[in-house]
Amino acid sequence: RLAGWDDLTDVHVARLCVLAALHDAGKVNHSFQDQAFPNAPRSKGHVRPMIDVLESSEWQETLLLPLHLEKTFTWFESERELTHFLMATWGHHGEPVKPKHAVPAWLWEPNDHRDPIAALDELGRSARRWFPMAFDDATPFPARRSSFQHAFNGLLTLADWIGSSFPYQDDEDVDVLHRARTLAHDRLTKQAMLAQSYQDSLKGPIGFEGILKKKTWTPHPVQDLTLNHPVYDGGSVTVLESDTGSGKTEAAIARFFRLYRAGLVDGLYFAVPTRTAAKQLFARVYRIVKTVCARFGTEPPPVVQAVPGYYNVDGVEGTPIAPFIVRWHDNLEEDEARERRWAAEGPKRYLAGAIVVGTIDQALLSALQVRHGHMRGAALLRHFLVVDEVHASDVYMTRLLDAVLEHHLAAGGHALLMSATLGTEARMQLTDQTVRTAEDVPQPADAAQRGYPLVTHVSAERKEPTAEPAAPSGYRKSVTMTTAPIAGNPAAVAERAIAAARQGARVLIIRNRVQDCRDVQAALLAALDNEARDLLLCVDGTPVPHHSRYAGEDRARLDAAIEAAFGAEDEDGNEIPIRGTIAVATQTVQMSLDISASLLMTDLCPVDVLLQRIGRLHRHGRMHPGAFGTPRCVVLTPASRDLSPAVVMKGELAGKGLNGPHGLGTVYADLRALEATWRLLEDDTPVVWTIPDDNRRLVEHGTNPHALQRIVEELAGTEPDEARGAWRRHAEWVIGERTADLLSAKHVLIERHKLFGLQEFREDLDKVQTRLGQDDVRVELPEAQPSPLVPKTGPSIRALSIPDHLIRDRGDESVSFDDLEASDMDQDEKGFSFTANGRRFRYDRMGLTRVGKA
Repeated sequence: RLAGWDDLTDVHVARLCVLAALHDAGKVNHSFQDQAFPNAPRSKGHVRPMIDVLESSEWQETLLLPLHLEKTFTWFESERELTHFLMATWGHHGEPVKPKHAVPAWLWEPNDHRDPIAALDELGRSARRWFPMAFDDATPFPARRSSFQHAFNGLLTLADWIGSSFPYQDDEDVDVLHRARTLAHDRLTKQAMLAQSYQDSLKGPIGFEGILKKKTWTPHPVQDLTLNHPVYDGGSVTVLESDTGSGKTEAAIARFFRLYRAGLVDGLYFAVPTRTAAKQLFARVYRIVKTVCARFGTEPPPVVQAVPGYYNVDGVEGTPIAPFIVRWHDNLEEDEARERRWAAEGPKRYLAGAIVVGTIDQALLSALQVRHGHMRGAALLRHFLVVDEVHASDVYMTRLLDAVLEHHLAAGGHALLMSATLGTEARMQLTDQTVRTAEDVPQPADAAQRGYPLVTHVSAERKEPTAEPAAPSGYRKSVTMTTAPIAGNPAAVAERAIAAARQGARVLIIRNRVQDCRDVQAALLAALDNEARDLLLCVDGTPVPHHSRYAGEDRARLDAAIEAAFGAEDEDGNEIPIRGTIAVATQTVQMSLDISASLLMTDLCPVDVLLQRIGRLHRHGRMHPGAFGTPRCVVLTPASRDLSPAVVMKGELAGKGLNGPHGLGTVYADLRALEATWRLLEDDTPVVWTIPDDNRRLVEHGTNPHALQRIVEELAGTEPDEARGAWRRHAEWVIGERTADLLSAKHVLIERHKLFGLQEFREDLDKVQTRLGQDDVRVELPEAQPSPLVPKTGPSIRALSIPDHLIRDRGDESVSFDDLEASDMDQDEKGFSFTANGRRFRYDRMGLTRVGKA
């Protein structure tokens, strides 16, 4: 598809195989070969020396003719195309390499030990012998199909990595190619990259049997529609909009099995927003895959959890004992385990798995200028790409996702994007390439008339999408919405939560900022004293908040704790009782998690985010106690109704590096969206939002570009002069920030529109990231420390990730950090303190806190 053809002929496949056979030609140079001997000088490698030849007319004839490359000139429309394919072939170690240096003669000239030129001749002759069909007549590879070159490089890099551990064989009596093909077929079948045996075993109709948890359940209309809408052979993208808890996950898996059995995809990558959600979803997906395959009497393909720092395949956990070496805690035979779990043993391999559940970050990395980005991108092309909780409030991530989709669809791939809270503008941008500006978007009142739930389907060209509304699932919840101007009063927040918990309610408090989260937790501890262990979220009896500033080992404990306190069932399938419990958290729990609260207390945020948070209310169809028999949500607001004082001179919010209250300016920078949400909460007294009936109306009036522009026009016309100017300046600043974010995305994306040899990765690859503002610095501890959450288990914490803005001050933004080592360790019974980059930090049951300068 990327070549612009329906398929590759056997001749074209053989030609790519010849190039692949030459990928390590550079290893014959003296510098590389001398590494077999002690005290050899540092090798110049085998990639750079070969690529530099392409820039040297003096050496091209000497080194390229022995490889018999003159025989390949007819394979391409120009010699330029061949050059770029050779750069894609020889630059197979994770990033493009451009010719820059003169070729040292001593690398290649024969000496007393060996003759590199003779070795190149032998390799070239072998390639011709192995793949004779490559030299038959055929149409040349098309010119200027640069994405085809990029994908070939990624596929070759993946093949090189898999094949690098084949056992070496120098027996001249062995048919090397036959043996290699046998090894490859066996290995790729076990890894399920060759998926045909698994696909062929799915005999019979694909429906929801084994996917829906209870056999007596019938699929919702939107699930049926997602499964059964037409299949475009040339690739497609589907946007599924439905309320939280309506079975979008099950619909996605059913659609995957339909495509999988038809041979249109060879795997699944299921992307969710957070690590916590990925770990929880993995268990659900594995259970479903195992059940469905058991129904057909076949072994399931490997199901991989793609969360860095965690090792889990098919529900079996592993422990790393060396880079890319994991000890798996079961009795599976070693060779079988190594092959089946190969993709799970390092993040760069994740997308090579068969059925993979991970964060959206792993998918976005396939489009970024990061090491092995091309390999990730090639591996992803074979998957059904499912992205949960898609939204458009993050312009940077949305642009990265669009780049992933562009490449995926151009290769004939299939994708499903799911959301409970997608606005019309975002849906149109994802499904219709003819949409150019906000003026193409309908007005809020018109957009709100669009059906909900809604399935929008379009072919890979993304023109003329078809939108089909579905009947609601029948499940509704009416949420009583109130506001409380106590966002700045942690004690008042704690008081309300305690009163509800004492009535038996599960209370979930979501704050936008980690500091606000900790302040409420401290207020709860002070108010409850000895009662804290009974009413607060605990890890092994230690009351804790739930946020991101914990060590990886403790994050796993926090996730398990909140699932045990707010989930539906325990690991044995027993129903978890609803009892008075309070959990204080940040955005770590707001999306994709299958937890259920009786009362939600949340900071003000954009309405699409608020609806996601409301999705944690009254799930699982169970009754909650007393006054909480119907779901209730309290939105914590600032004491002042006027948001304009948060805007400073240039239109940015005071919180951008200063003191924006409660995430208004740091976490959510668009005041217009926050004002729109606040207005929706003031329509009536009390306000009752019926989910899902009101979803479309709320999202359109809270995020539609026309609605946001009207807010600015209204406030600029009625507020005092200073406020009027502030709102106009802020609207202009938001547009400027979004433009800057788009430019930031452009500068880090793989430029697949360029010929492979013209692509050059940034020098600061470590600064390329999937989310703006998410830089962390890893700090190694001089010796392992016990977790303050479970101190009796002994030392387990060896490193901490510290947010970039905590480890540096204004003025040293340009300083680049590699991993740091902590110093001045000080341990006590409640935690430990240390120094990093001249800043003092403390780590205890409240997580990581910066406490000053050393």
